Amino acid sequence: MRVLLTGHQGYLGTLMAPVLTAAGHDVVGLDSGLFADCVLGSLDAPDVPGLAIDLRDVTSGQLMGFDAVVHLAAPSNDPLGSLSPESTYDINHYASTRLARLAKDAGARASSTPQPARCTARSPATTWSTRTRRSSR
Repeated sequence: MRVLLTGHQGYLGTLMAPVLTAAGHDVVGLDSGLFADCVLGSLDAPDVPGLAIDLRDVTSGQLMGFDAVVHLAAPSNDPLGSLSPESTYDINHYASTRLARLAKDAGARASSTPQPARCTARSPATTWSTRTRRSSR
């Protein structure tokens, strides 16, 4: 299966890419590269090929040919979300829901958004938790 992994250079994406590759999937990453140099330790597997694109700028044409999308790209904590509430909304809600629509229109048969908000449903109503919960509905 050809899989697009958003956020492949982030905290979770650097762990998910080798798992998907080891399972036999053809994995292509999509990441703005904001945290590409912040990986702690060494990676046991080489980085997957990737598209250097901000999630907010993805086009349906860039999603053509993928069977599935695993969406992990998002500012991922309350302090970062509070630093720029507008950007957090744009990425965690608007761009995430837009990605799901574009992927469906491009023919992807599956889409997964394992957002951490599902684990923090009882957390305080911060910018990050509110916007992330909205996109996972």
